[in-house]
Amino acid sequence: MKAHKRYNTSSKSKHINFHAPTMRKIHNNRRRRPLSIQIVYTLLTIYSITNVINASWIDPDTPLSARTTIPATIKVPPPQKTSAKTKHLLRTAEDLAKDHATKAALYRKKHHHEPSPTPTYFPTFDPTSTPSEAPSSTTPPPTIPPRKYELVFSDEFNIPHRNFHDGSDPRWTAINKNDYTNDAQHYYDANNVYTDTSGNLVIKSESADTTIIGFNDVKYKKERVTKHFKSGMLQSWNKFCFTGGIMEAEISLPGKHNIGGLWPAFWMLGNLARHTYVGSSEHVWPWSSSVCTEKSKTAQLISACDRVEHYGMHTGVGRGAPEIDVFEVQAGNTPANTGEFIKMPVGQPFLSSSYQVAPGLLPRPGPGWWPGPGQWYNNLTGGMNTSLNIAFYGTYNAFRDDVNPAQQDYWSDAISYNRQLNSSHFGKFHRYRVEWELPDTELTEENNYTQTEFGYIRWFVDDEFILEIKGEGLNATGTGAEISSEPMYMLLNTAISSQWGELLISLILF
Repeated sequence: MKAHKRYNTSSKSKHINFHAPTMRKIHNNRRRRPLSIQIVYTLLTIYSITNVINASWIDPDTPLSARTTIPATIKVPPPQKTSAKTKHLLRTAEDLAKDHATKAALYRKKHHHEPSPTPTYFPTFDPTSTPSEAPSSTTPPPTIPPRKYELVFSDEFNIPHRNFHDGSDPRWTAINKNDYTNDAQHYYDANNVYTDTSGNLVIKSESADTTIIGFNDVKYKKERVTKHFKSGMLQSWNKFCFTGGIMEAEISLPGKHNIGGLWPAFWMLGNLARHTYVGSSEHVWPWSSSVCTEKSKTAQLISACDRVEHYGMHTGVGRGAPEIDVFEVQAGNTPANTGEFIKMPVGQPFLSSSYQVAPGLLPRPGPGWWPGPGQWYNNLTGGMNTSLNIAFYGTYNAFRDDVNPAQQDYWSDAISYNRQLNSSHFGKFHRYRVEWELPDTELTEENNYTQTEFGYIRWFVDDEFILEIKGEGLNATGTGAEISSEPMYMLLNTAISSQWGELLISLILF
């Protein structure tokens, strides 16, 4: 999802937890109440690898069993089996030579009982001058335990009628303003975000008029506009941020699986930009680069080219507001390999998980086309029922106030996979998880002495693997883009947009 866009409908969430880097397990006894046009959050957790934990960020109702987690297991689609005939054709002269050498060694072993001058293929009954190539017993290498992540933030949402208006909650803010990004059809009303009596956070989308005075970007003047929908967005901006770790939430998606128009999203954004306040994101979103280049010198607001320290910023360090979308969900009834998904094995409804980052690649593939050689990132791994999202590769960012567009405009990339959903994912709780590992070149006790030089991001739904992006793939492009080390905040919302599937929201709101 672009940092400038969000659309809403009713949404609920029961609890949210963050681990650094551990992710808590969802309660098995959690109540599940399907709600029609609301997105419902039942828990949110964040985990991290840290020795310092502020207990005030952890909900006291979060059970002790959920205070730690380990990385999830990745299960990728099995490779296609090669037939015996194909294997035979692929055999090389070197393979045949190895077979001949093996048979000769066996023959010598049978007829001669003298020490062999070279390693034997199999263990021998008689002493030899050298060990065999296949010893009869081996000592397995030591097993490194998986990294453990500690709970650093959780929210159970089990206190009814919480007020999320500006200044009312220490963790969250429900914004109360117009959303004029991405052809938004809604107004964000803080009253549309609340906790119910069943222990859920609810974001409600409804048909309701709101008249505002807004700025028309085409006519360059203010005008009176009436928005016909209301929805909600919850942010932890400038209240709770984290850098690296595991985030997980249990969420019930709004609406119906085959009716488009709603844009529910669960995501993170670098704290230097505040969503819907688009001025804060100009030349900041979604930069993640600390390399000084001719492009970053003019297109990145805080770049590694800067040599003056001010506002607490350090010289030679680039800053920005990259975006990690745990999910953006698009409902609809256009199946795979038809219509706009003619070249994709995943159609509507789908979940899109993505990392949005700048600077972007050039040359780059066109929307709807599979990438050619060198046009996209390597080190991407998708899970079952997933596909590279070829419908959206990113955004060309240009701003009206720029005096030198050729130097200041820039591409940003959306590295995303779509995961096929079905009707069972709507109105029922499912667990959505992201694991964000920072670039790290040092071997320490905290990272289990495991080097993750370029970092990675992994996505899961109900513990089923969706996507992994390895930092090696970003580093290999030479653009300077990297897995983010920026402090990021959480966003929960449902948008209503004419850019996100066929706008048929009236079928479920009226």
